[in-house]
Amino acid sequence: MTLLGTITAWRARATSSPRAGDQRTLGGDPVRRLMLVSLVLACLAIALVIIAVANGPQMSITDEPVHAGYLYDIAHFNIPYKGELTPKEIRYEWYCHDLYASTGSPVCTGFNASTFQTTSQIYTFGDPPVYYFVTGILDRVISGVIPGTHNFITVGRDLGAMWLFAAMLVLYLAARRFRISWPYALGAAALLPLCPGVLASTSQITSDAPAALCGALALYVLARILVDKRMGLIVPLLATVFATGTKVLNGLPMLVVGGVTFFLALGILYRERRNRPGWLSAVRPLAISVVIGAGFGLVYLGWTKFQDGRGVADWVNPNLVNGDALTGSKAGDLLSNTFGTFTNLTTSYWLPDSINGETVSIWATLLCAVLVGAPLMVMTASRARSWGWMLGAATFVGIASVALVVEAQVFMGSNEYFLDISGRYALAFLPWAIICLAVVAGRRKLLKSSFAFISLGLIVMLLAETQLLTLGPALVGNAKYLVG
Repeated sequence: MTLLGTITAWRARATSSPRAGDQRTLGGDPVRRLMLVSLVLACLAIALVIIAVANGPQMSITDEPVHAGYLYDIAHFNIPYKGELTPKEIRYEWYCHDLYASTGSPVCTGFNASTFQTTSQIYTFGDPPVYYFVTGILDRVISGVIPGTHNFITVGRDLGAMWLFAAMLVLYLAARRFRISWPYALGAAALLPLCPGVLASTSQITSDAPAALCGALALYVLARILVDKRMGLIVPLLATVFATGTKVLNGLPMLVVGGVTFFLALGILYRERRNRPGWLSAVRPLAISVVIGAGFGLVYLGWTKFQDGRGVADWVNPNLVNGDALTGSKAGDLLSNTFGTFTNLTTSYWLPDSINGETVSIWATLLCAVLVGAPLMVMTASRARSWGWMLGAATFVGIASVALVVEAQVFMGSNEYFLDISGRYALAFLPWAIICLAVVAGRRKLLKSSFAFISLGLIVMLLAETQLLTLGPALVGNAKYLVG
């Protein structure tokens, strides 16, 4: 064989026989690509969260001091109870942040522990403890080794970057499970923190911080079932317990997954109604529904029962600003907010005025227009009862069900009507809407348009966070703020 022939044969073998390292995959993706994607997503999450925390030091109106009190208690291996007062350390840091100051700066020297918010209670004790335990322990360890004192709240906020990165990475893996090509999957993951509500929840101390991760995790489980036809019970159970353990509403996406498998089982029973042996194929999807429901109920009811027996007897929640008496038809009142979460899916959030200018408000409104239609778009672009159609239907039902769940929860607890179903409660379904959009973009080959849209959002958010271009504080009429 001539030298030219040898080189040609070698090149042919190199092309047809990839190296062993190139064949290794993790989560269905080549390891090298996944590492690169992870690095990009980690840099994005850390940059967006750290800048937001640094330039927006004041306390959030979404109960952040109370969540911080819960976090501080768990970090010191205490579980909050009904009527427990906010710890002195948190009240001090609350005082500093509330004065628009960085923690421990000279303007905090006037703090008087006997006068500032002495009656503040940790009324969020009903939230399950997973988020608080993970973040609180890390917060206590890190706070002890960095310079300075009184930085528990700041470190806890910075740790939101960890939850955001995890959400972005799981969303990427879920998109790949849905057979979305990796550039579109990367774009979907990058779009997640550009939703102001997601950035707000992960740059503040709140049990909403893991919401995006829980929604992405539910998507991953759904893709395993619909696309990969994997009907195992362990993964759905663990995902349900984890998500519900961070916050009850964060477990709602897994309940929607259970609803999908339930209807899959019903479909099988209908198709095989004249073939009794064929009924056996409905056992697995039905078992998944049961396992998900049991996992959700175990965490929710177990934690509720545990906390009901602790603390002040006949305790009354001091945070009663959101309820109202039912005046008309109970069914009509409770159903009146059913589709309200669609109207403010991305525009209902709270960011400090130093960050939240009109540029962010305009971007959030544009995002809402795009993402609200995504579930219907993917249903229209998919064959009936295909996985794409079921993904769109499940997303639509999931977002709509948030209002029903919140209204039912408040009604059963206090026989009242919940005034404002905030888009914040649907944060866990934002990854679902983004995946729907990514499916449509991938099928229509809209890669350039997708990255142009994401780049626009990134520029807007970075300019606002760094206070280079905000166009002043956003008007309340243009951006719906959260309360409680």
